[in-house]
Amino acid sequence: MVLPFPNEIWLDIFHGLAKEGEYDTLERCRVVCRGLQQMAGECLSELLVMVFVSTEGVERIKVEASGGKMRRWKGPQTVLIQGGLDWPWNAGGRPTGRRPIPHLATFASRLGGRWPSVAVLHISHAVWRARDLDADAVFRDIARTSLYITDVVFPTILTLGRLVCALPCLKKLELLDVQFSRHPFEASTISQFRLLPRTQLETLTLDNRLEIDSTDHGLRPSVVELVDFIASVSNRKFLFPRSCSTQVYLWSTVRTLHLSCVIFPSVATFARLLCALPSLETLVSEWSCTFVNHDFDLRSIPMRPGLPPRLVTLDLKFCTDVDPRSIADLVDFFITTGIGHQLQDIKVCLSSPGVTTQSDVNRLVRHSGQSLHRLDLDSPWAMAPASKDVWLAAARNAAPYFDVSENMCLERLGLTVNITHESSCTPAVDILSHVTSAHISKILVCFRPYSLLDSSFDVDWGALMDGLPQIDAVLSLPIFGNLVHVFIGVCTREVPDGGDEERVDELRARLPKLDERGILGIYMNGTRSWKHYGIERGAAQGTVVIEEMSGADGDTGLSLCDDSEAVPAELEVVSPSLEARANAQPPSSSYRTDSRVAAEGCDDGFGPQGAMAALEACSGTPQQMSSPLLCYLIDMNQPIYTCSYW
Repeated sequence: MVLPFPNEIWLDIFHGLAKEGEYDTLERCRVVCRGLQQMAGECLSELLVMVFVSTEGVERIKVEASGGKMRRWKGPQTVLIQGGLDWPWNAGGRPTGRRPIPHLATFASRLGGRWPSVAVLHISHAVWRARDLDADAVFRDIARTSLYITDVVFPTILTLGRLVCALPCLKKLELLDVQFSRHPFEASTISQFRLLPRTQLETLTLDNRLEIDSTDHGLRPSVVELVDFIASVSNRKFLFPRSCSTQVYLWSTVRTLHLSCVIFPSVATFARLLCALPSLETLVSEWSCTFVNHDFDLRSIPMRPGLPPRLVTLDLKFCTDVDPRSIADLVDFFITTGIGHQLQDIKVCLSSPGVTTQSDVNRLVRHSGQSLHRLDLDSPWAMAPASKDVWLAAARNAAPYFDVSENMCLERLGLTVNITHESSCTPAVDILSHVTSAHISKILVCFRPYSLLDSSFDVDWGALMDGLPQIDAVLSLPIFGNLVHVFIGVCTREVPDGGDEERVDELRARLPKLDERGILGIYMNGTRSWKHYGIERGAAQGTVVIEEMSGADGDTGLSLCDDSEAVPAELEVVSPSLEARANAQPPSSSYRTDSRVAAEGCDDGFGPQGAMAALEACSGTPQQMSSPLLCYLIDMNQPIYTCSYW
C-alpha cells in the first residue's frame, strides 16, 4: 500500500534517489508497489542514455554487495564515455581536446556485469592509454551489440582489435576519426593481429567527417592507414602468408559496410578493402566517396580472396558537392570488375540534376540489367538557401530521363521528385514510361518541395494535379498489369487550404484507373488514405488470404510485409468521402496515431538506423509504429531516409 503522500512528494523522493545513484532502489520500488510503478518507471526511463566524464561520476552510482538475490536495475541502453567535451568547440570545429579515460575501466569493472541492458557503448574524444583498461578482463558483459568510437587515439591498431574481440556479442562497429600513435605496419603488430579470435561483427562503419571541413578536403592518414592495414592483413601476398587458407579475421563476417566522407588514395585502395570483406552483402556510401588519383588498373585487385561474391545491395547517398570524377571512377569499378551484374538492389540519392553524375549512375543501373530487382531514386533536400537561378540552370541541363529499359526483371521502383513552379512531375512520367519489366509489382512515387527553407520552392499543387493523370495513364499500360501496390505520397511546406483530407480526395480523383483497380494508397502530410490488411498464407495452394482490419476511424496503416510471389488479385482500398467523415461518430477511445503492426515473413532490408521499430515489426514482433507509412515503406523496400520528413 502506498503511503498517503501527494505524487509531487513521491516524485521528489524518486528524483533524489536518482541523483544519489540509487538506481537499484528505484527499480525495487517500481516492481514491488503498483502505486509507485509509473512514477519510479518515469524516473528510470530518463536514464536510457548515460554519460560519464570522470571516475567520480561512475563511483557515484551505488553498488550493493548483497549478491544476485536482490532486484537490480538492468542499466541504460546506451553508455557514453567521454574524455574531452563536445562543447565549447574551438574555431576549427573540433572539441576542446582529447583526454584520458580512466573512468572507462572503473565503469566496466564496477557496472559491466550488473548492467546487462547496455547495448551501445560510445567512446569519444579520448586518448587511450594501455594502463587505463585491460579490455579482455572487464569488457565481457557490456556493449552487447554496438560500439561507437569517435575521435579517439589508440596506441596501436592492435589495441583497437583487442577491444573489439573482447566484446563477444558485438554486431556493429563505427569508427569516426580513429587514429593511432604508432605506425600500424610493424611485423609484430600484424602477426599478433592475425592471432585475434573471430568475432560476430556484421556492420562496419568508417567515417571521416571530423577530419574534413570547408577548407580542407585533402587526404588524411587515419582512415587510409586503417584501410591499408585491413587489406594487408587479409591479402595473401603481403609479407606474412597465412598458415591456413580458411583463417578468418575480426572483419571476415562483416555483411554491411558504411563509408562516410572517406577519401581513398585510389580506386585500387577501395578495391582492396572490399576484397578483405568476403561476406559483404551491402555497401553504403554517404556524403561522398572520393578518390585522389583517378586511374584504375584491374590488375591491382588481389586474386585471393577476391571481390566479395555476395555483394548485391548498393546504397549511394551523394552530397551536393560530390566529385563527379570519383562517381565515374566508382561506376567504372563496378562495371569493370563485374560486380554490377550481381547487384539486385540499388538506392541512389542524386545530389544534383546535372547530367554527369546522373548519367554515370544510369550507366551502372543499365549495366546491372536483369539482375536488378529493386531500384530507389531519391532527390535530396536543399538544406541551405539556394539560388533559384542556379537551380533552374542545373535543371535545364538535366538528362531527359533516367533510363530503366534494360532492367527487365525489376520488381520494385521508388521515385522521389522535387516538384516546384518550374518543375512538374514529368521526370517521374518519363522514367515510368521506359519501364520494360513485366515483373514490377510495387511502385512508390513521393512528391516534395525542393527546399524547406524557401516557400517559393514548395510543391506546386496545380502542376501536380496536371501531372497525376499522366502517371495514371502510364501505370495503366499492359506492362504494369502485375502491379499490386501503387503508393503516391505528397509532402508540402505549407498546409494547404481546405486541409490535407480534402487534398487526399483530390489526389485520388486524379488517379481514377489506379483507384478502380484497388491498388492505390495515398499519403498527404499527416493524412493517410488506405485500409489496413493482414496477410495469411493458405495452407493448401500457397495462396494469399486478405483480411480487412479496420482501425479506430478506418484510417490505419497498410502492412504487407510478405515478399512472396503469391499476391492478391485485388485489394480494396477505400477513402471515405468528406461527408462520411463529417457524419462519422468519434470513437469511444482517443485515436492513436501509431498503429500496432505485426508482420511475418519479411526479409527485405533497408538502410536507415532510425527505423529499429520497423525492423522489429518485420521480424514478427509487434511494435508501436509512428505512422502507417513506415510499415508501407518496409513493404515497398523503400529506404526511410527518402520520406523521413513524414
